[in-house]
Amino acid sequence: MKSLFQERIMERIPEPELMEEKEQVISYDKADFSEGEVNLINQINHYLLKKNISLGEKDLIVDLGCGPGNISEKLAIKWPNTQVVAIDGSKEMILRAENNKNISTNQNKLKNLRYICSDIKDIKSNNFLFKKEISLLVSNSLIHHITKLEDFFNTIRSLSSNITVNFHKDLKRPLDEKSALELKAQCLTKYNEILANDYYASLRASYTLKELKNFTLENDLSSLDVFEEADKYLIVYGNV
Repeated sequence: MKSLFQERIMERIPEPELMEEKEQVISYDKADFSEGEVNLINQINHYLLKKNISLGEKDLIVDLGCGPGNISEKLAIKWPNTQVVAIDGSKEMILRAENNKNISTNQNKLKNLRYICSDIKDIKSNNFLFKKEISLLVSNSLIHHITKLEDFFNTIRSLSSNITVNFHKDLKRPLDEKSALELKAQCLTKYNEILANDYYASLRASYTLKELKNFTLENDLSSLDVFEEADKYLIVYGNV
């Protein structure tokens, strides 16, 4: 007989891969996620320094699932001599990202940044990335949007060369419904109901550490490291 704890374990419930509802996009765009975004840039920088990697004119950075471009802009400013290409499958998100770039007080620092609307599963068939090999391939809160893990990992495998550093951060699925609802309630203290509902759906759609680790081990991706951060996030990094 299953224990009560086992019965409460949360199963994954996928959510739509693209965020295209205007209200969702506007709420997401207006929210202040700067603390987490700065933390992500610092984590990437720390990892590159640890590997003695510096990025310059020869390098291409790609931000997958860029949303309204908050992290894309920070990547472009942090590594001003690189080329940064930011990609999202949602037309609404790309419109917001382009608008944010055009009205940014840092506009003169974003000349190395461009946006492209494309589903990640279609990227390989396009030629816009292949003038340079990708030096840094980044995503934030993208993996849980992808219904099948193989679609995400096939994409990063197809885009990566032996010089490509991958750094992908995402939510970790809570153990149970109670934990998910507690996190949603915490979200409501800072953000509106639309964002809190989206966050809750994202928590349910997220993967566990075990699921990601098992997938990499079973699919010849053991060169990628997978670990937890602060019990709320998962990070996948390394070379494919």
